[in-house]
Amino acid sequence: MQIIVNLFDTVKDYQNSLKYNLTQEQDGIFKKISSPQEYQRLKYLIYLLTGIGLVLALWLVVVTSPLILILGLTGAAIGYLYSGGPHPIQNGPLGDSASGIIMGYIISLACVLINIAPNQASWSIAGQMIFVAGIAIFAITNISLANNLCDYEEDIKFNRFTSVSYLGKEGTLRLYLFNYLLGYGCLLVSIIMHWLPIETILVFLTIPLILKNTKKFWKFQSKQKTFVLTIRNDIAITLTVVLATIIYAIFPN
Repeated sequence: MQIIVNLFDTVKDYQNSLKYNLTQEQDGIFKKISSPQEYQRLKYLIYLLTGIGLVLALWLVVVTSPLILILGLTGAAIGYLYSGGPHPIQNGPLGDSASGIIMGYIISLACVLINIAPNQASWSIAGQMIFVAGIAIFAITNISLANNLCDYEEDIKFNRFTSVSYLGKEGTLRLYLFNYLLGYGCLLVSIIMHWLPIETILVFLTIPLILKNTKKFWKFQSKQKTFVLTIRNDIAITLTVVLATIIYAIFPN
C-alpha cells in the first residue's frame, strides 16, 4: 500500500505541474514524471499493484479475522485520501500524522492481530499498541515532516499548505525534535509495562545518532543533502528493533 501511495503521489505531482504550468524540480530522492508516456506507464503500474494488493488482502482476511478487513479498509481509505480526492490530506497540516498512523500504528496493530486468536483481540491491546508502536509512529511522521520542510517553497507553488505553513519552519523543527522524544518515551513506557521485552532497551543506543543527525537537519533543510538524515534515523531505529527481536527470540526471558 505504501508503494501505491508513493506512486500515486508522484502522479498527482505531475498532474499539478500541468495544472499550474510549473516545472517539477528533480530532487535526487524521488523521481519525477518527465513525459506523458511515463505518466501512462506509472498509472498502469498503480492499477496492477492495487489488484495484487486486493488479492493478497482478501486472502489474509480469509485466513485470519474480519478485524484485518476493517484495518485494511481503514488504511486503504486513508492511503487514497492522502494523495487523492479533491482535497488530499497531504496538502494540509494532517498529512504528517496520517502517514505515521497508517504505517506506524495500523500496520503494527494488524501484525499483532494476525498472530493472535480472534477471541484474544481487545481494546486493551489496541491501546497498548499506541505505546508499543510509538517509536515507529513518530519516526515515520518525522520523515513526512522532513519532506515537507525541504519542499516548503515548492509546496506553496502547488497550493499545498502543509504543517510547515501553519507552524513555520522553526515551529516544525521543534515538533520534529519533540516527536523523537515522544517516540522514545513510548518505548520506555512499553518496556516498563512489559509490553515489549527488555531487549528493546537497545533502541536507546540510537539516541546519539538521532541527536547528531537532528542537529545537522535543524541547521539546513535540503532534499539533496540533509533529508536523507531522517531516513537514516528511521533505518537505525528499525535495525535496532530487529536486532532486539532476534536476541529475544534466541534468548527468551
